[in-house]
Amino acid sequence: MQSPARFLRALGHALELRQRSNADVTLRRAADEACLTSLTELLRVDSNPVFHFTPVGVEYGPRPLPEFAGWTWATRLAARSISYLDLTGLPDPGELALFLDYAGTPGPPATPAPRLAGLRFGPVPPLPREAVQDDYPLDEELGVMRRVFTGAVQGDRVSLGDVRAVVASLSALVAEADEPVLPLLHLSAREQYQPAHALNSALLCIVVAEELGLGGEERRECGVGGLLHDIGMVRLPTETLVGEKFTSQDRARVRGHPLEGARMLLRQGDALDGAAVACYEHHLRPDGNGYPRLSYPREPHLLSRVVAVCDAFDALLAPRPDRPPLNPAGALHELERNAVSHFDPRVVAAFSAVMMRSVRGGGLTLTSRLY
Repeated sequence: MQSPARFLRALGHALELRQRSNADVTLRRAADEACLTSLTELLRVDSNPVFHFTPVGVEYGPRPLPEFAGWTWATRLAARSISYLDLTGLPDPGELALFLDYAGTPGPPATPAPRLAGLRFGPVPPLPREAVQDDYPLDEELGVMRRVFTGAVQGDRVSLGDVRAVVASLSALVAEADEPVLPLLHLSAREQYQPAHALNSALLCIVVAEELGLGGEERRECGVGGLLHDIGMVRLPTETLVGEKFTSQDRARVRGHPLEGARMLLRQGDALDGAAVACYEHHLRPDGNGYPRLSYPREPHLLSRVVAVCDAFDALLAPRPDRPPLNPAGALHELERNAVSHFDPRVVAAFSAVMMRSVRGGGLTLTSRLY
C-alpha cells in the first residue's frame, strides 16, 4: 500500500472514532498513534505532502487517488471548511490530536481553526504572493495541461483538440515578437512539475523547429511532441515523483515512461503518432546508449531529437533528488558539452542560437509560480 493511502486510512479511522461518543479512550489513543506513524512514513518519501478534499474524493498534489473516490471523509472534511491539508513537517502528538479533534467534530465549525506547527489546513490553500507572477501569459494553457495530465492519471484519453489549441497558442505567442519570447515556467511544488515541464518543452520545441527551418506542420508536430513526451510519467507511483531521493528501483521505473507513454498515445489511433514517436525516442542517444534499449539501434526521428534537447534543457533548470537546479547558462553549457554523444549537434546549435538571441533581446524569463 502506498504511503499516502496508508496515511489517509489511518486519518479516517482516527476521525471516525472521534464521532463515536462511546469510543474507548485507549482505542482513540492507538488510532492517533497509528495516524502519526503513517504520517512519519509518508514524510520520509515526501517532505511536503499536500491533500485536497473534494466532493468526489481526494487529490494528492495534482493526482486524484482512485481508491479514495467517493471517500466519506472527503465530504465531511469539506463540510468542516477543510478542503486542503498541507503537511510541512511532523506535528507532535498533542498538535495532531488537536487537529483530529477539530476535524472530527460533526457539522460546520463553531470555533476558529487551531494554528498548529507542521500542518496547515483550511478552505483554500494559500499561495505565497512572492512566488506568483500575476502577468504570466500562459495561465490558461497551463490549466489545460494540468487537466490533460490529471485526466491521464484517471485513464482518460488525451484531448487532441486541447493539445492542438495549446500548441496554436504557443505558436501565436512566439510569432507576435520580433525576437523569441520564452516565458519559461518553474513551479516550486514538485508534484506540479509535469504540466509546467510540458508547456516549457513545447514552447522551446516550436522555436527550435522554426530555427531549423521546418515547415508549419512539422513545427506543430514538434509542439505536440513537446507537450506529450512525458505523458507516460503519470503511470509512475507518486513516491517516485515526489520522493527526496531516487532508488535504483525508482530509476528503473522512470526508464519505463517512454514505452508507457507511446503505448498510451498509440491506443488513440494515428492522430498522435508523431507524439508517440517522441515519447518512445526522446531518451535515445546518438552514441547508441539511452533508453529504451533497442535490439537494432537506429537514429531517432528529427522530431524526437528536437524534443530530447528541449526536454533536457528544461529538466536541468529544475532540482532533482541527486542534484541542484542549474541556471540557464549552466544548462546550455551541459547541452553543448554533450552534443554528439547525447544529442544531435545540429539541434543543439539551433537551440543555442535561439537562446542567445532570446537572452540578448530580454525575451528569456524564468517565472516561479505555484499553480
